[in-house]
Amino acid sequence: MTPQEIRELLPLYALGVLTPDEESAIERAVARDTTLAAELASYRDAAASMIEPLEMPPSPEVKTRLMASIGEGRFEKFSARMGKLFDVSVDRAREILGLADRGASWEAAMPGINLVHFGGGPAYAAADCGFVRLIEGAVFPAHTHLGEEVSLILSGRLQAVDDQGNERVLVEGDELIQAHGTTHHLIAIGGECIFAARAMNGIEIGGAPARPSKPEH
Repeated sequence: MTPQEIRELLPLYALGVLTPDEESAIERAVARDTTLAAELASYRDAAASMIEPLEMPPSPEVKTRLMASIGEGRFEKFSARMGKLFDVSVDRAREILGLADRGASWEAAMPGINLVHFGGGPAYAAADCGFVRLIEGAVFPAHTHLGEEVSLILSGRLQAVDDQGNERVLVEGDELIQAHGTTHHLIAIGGECIFAARAMNGIEIGGAPARPSKPEH
């Protein structure tokens, strides 16, 4: 198994639903990697809390990630679409969606705007992939696409305004496709907005390329 496959199976190992061969593979990997061992321990704590009460329950973030990994996350209804959008398995899409509910995943980009970066599958390994979260009223500044960008609205409402002044309001479940060379800015309206984006070749803001650092997720 690949390291990514091992990591994706950790929550299922904690729940005791793997085959004997899969369990053996997990146990060998955990024995060699202290980081995996710590992550497995957190999943076991979360799994135990669903079966019997604990004096000290696991953190909400750990429980959220575990629930997302087994198809019970807040954004589960988007898992299949996320898989296609980023060329990953549904299980990996669930894991990625779990990042959106993990506070530590978000990085401050500019006032009112936070980002999460993650890697896409083989077809989009070179693309900039991630989540964008805007608080109500926040404006993602005017930017030009250096390749096609596809965005999927996960929650809230987003107003897209192009350089000609044309406006479009997108709601949960909508997709926004921007062609190479197009320019627009984005505004969160009516509350917080979270969307997933896949940008080929990145974007340019104020004439300068804006590329994220290498994702760690």
